[in-house]
Amino acid sequence: MGLFERFHRKEMPQEEFDDFVKEDRQIKPEELRQNKKKKLSLQQQKALQWLDEEKNFFITGGAGCGKSYIVKEIAQRKAAHLLNGVTIHAFVGIETGVKNLDYYKRHLHPDIKKTWLETDVLIIDEISMINAQTFDLLHLIAREMKQCYDELFGGMQVIACGDLFQLPPVKGEFVFKSKIWQQYMTQVLVLIECFRQKEDAQFFEALNEIGFGKVSKQTIEYFMSRSFEKDENNNIKHTRLFKKKMEVDIYNDKKMNDIKDEGHWFYAKDVIKNPNIQCSFQIPAAVYLKIGAIVMLVRNINVVEGMCNGTIDTVILIENNAVWVSMNKKEVKIECVKEEILDCSHAVVGSRFGLPLKLAFSFTVHKAQGSTMNKAVVQFNSKAFINSLYYVSLSRVCNINDIFIIINNKLELRKIFTSITVDSDVVEFYKKYYN
Repeated sequence: MGLFERFHRKEMPQEEFDDFVKEDRQIKPEELRQNKKKKLSLQQQKALQWLDEEKNFFITGGAGCGKSYIVKEIAQRKAAHLLNGVTIHAFVGIETGVKNLDYYKRHLHPDIKKTWLETDVLIIDEISMINAQTFDLLHLIAREMKQCYDELFGGMQVIACGDLFQLPPVKGEFVFKSKIWQQYMTQVLVLIECFRQKEDAQFFEALNEIGFGKVSKQTIEYFMSRSFEKDENNNIKHTRLFKKKMEVDIYNDKKMNDIKDEGHWFYAKDVIKNPNIQCSFQIPAAVYLKIGAIVMLVRNINVVEGMCNGTIDTVILIENNAVWVSMNKKEVKIECVKEEILDCSHAVVGSRFGLPLKLAFSFTVHKAQGSTMNKAVVQFNSKAFINSLYYVSLSRVCNINDIFIIINNKLELRKIFTSITVDSDVVEFYKKYYN
């Protein structure tokens, strides 16, 4: 059984779903109007207003509605710590196993306590993957560290972000089941304007049906047009999405072995000033590249020129300390850069100097969540897929023609789309905020 299969999902009645989609999920035209001169939508500006008002709030919405963009904007404006669901344990000094408050009061390292004390604004991204128990524990630790017992997280401003229709917690209940969440996280901002699929309204609506767990016959046929029983895209250099990391590693190794040219290792150099704080770098410690390899930038190099985090390119030349890639029909040189990890006082606790590239023949769906891809090939043959993974994987691209579904049995694909459901508790949670 796959890691995420242990989460039980309940199907909601058809009548409730129809009411939810027609009445609560309807996008109001007046809400879509915005000043084109402004970078942020009206809803995104509302988030900044709540930030300035020091409110605790939850930013949510479907895939491609600008959640990641506004979170980065908030982090830049407040120099906040941006926590992702996979690194939050390391950042605040808790283990993934079940431990109680007394244990952490005795065992938290002084540097971790200092982190708690000096953090004023805490952003938790991909909140859907954090369960209620973990959220409660973080609250208990924070208030104990700050000796403030009548405010959320001991007086921190907490901003959560994520889509509860996407990846669920590995185990435990959704975060909104937490009594602490219910008491303090009462401000919810639902982003409804689609940025990723704004040029393909039919695709956007079809994805909504997948996300809500009730897929019409028309939508099934719509996606069937992008399915391939045989891997007809073997020579097309599109990134592939798999469920398991093992599948990713196997595919990346295969594609690298298919390239007959000699490869070159690039090793990063680390300087860790505070070994008690775990440093999680975007730049890989080592990467093996060949001419023809598909790679992705993991750091912003030149945003104006399109050289930004997440850009996928093809290696065309390798030098001793640099790589040339074909990017936006241009030949671009990617050199080693420095990445720094800061603590709450903005002091450097660790740095890495290395090549800001990693292989991008394939990713896990989990790694792809939150990103936009030019093209994507999805392997639906894996039995490890669960309902939310279909939505996440299909919604990474901007246009229906940018997705390629590989499955060796089209009848099985129809069954998959027909059987997709969504957790009724999640729907009930959202019904309070769509109007």
